[in-house]
Amino acid sequence: MEIEYKTLKNKNYIQRFSTEFLPPVIVITILSFSSYKLINLNFILYLIIGYSIIWGIFTHFMVRSSVNRIVINERDILIEGTKINTKWSESSKIENTLVEIKTQGYGRGNVEYYLKINFSDNIYILNKRMEWNYNDLIKIYTHIIKYKNDQANKHLLDKMQLKAKGYSSFKIAFKKKIN
Repeated sequence: MEIEYKTLKNKNYIQRFSTEFLPPVIVITILSFSSYKLINLNFILYLIIGYSIIWGIFTHFMVRSSVNRIVINERDILIEGTKINTKWSESSKIENTLVEIKTQGYGRGNVEYYLKINFSDNIYILNKRMEWNYNDLIKIYTHIIKYKNDQANKHLLDKMQLKAKGYSSFKIAFKKKIN
């Protein structure tokens, strides 16, 4: 039996780049021009251009690779994605695959969860940019783990399941009105 999981939105490189690049550059531009009367205009323009170049390089390395689809059958796992609009795929045995649940904080009281899948020579990260459904991530994790009997991330799995049900990170952290 073959099970397929896909991202919520399949974005190409330009869409991923503009989503990560434009909001910070717009904020820096607005903040820089707000002090226009205090600082020289040339300095402000050099600051904006310099920041944009550095942030553009950083953003390129952050979004150049993306995992779009995972197919799991009896004992194999296939991961497909894009690297700067070039499609790639890699497969491995589930026994040779290590999966971990990781967390990342986004401001005060907001924690998001992602999966880190280790093949023998490559590492793939799912949901780093909130493009996967939590229910799919839970199914992928439990399907890979059931062959290994590894319960190292049990507490994070429980929290991810609550997040999939719609609870906020604040309620999960402080156990506020969770049934």
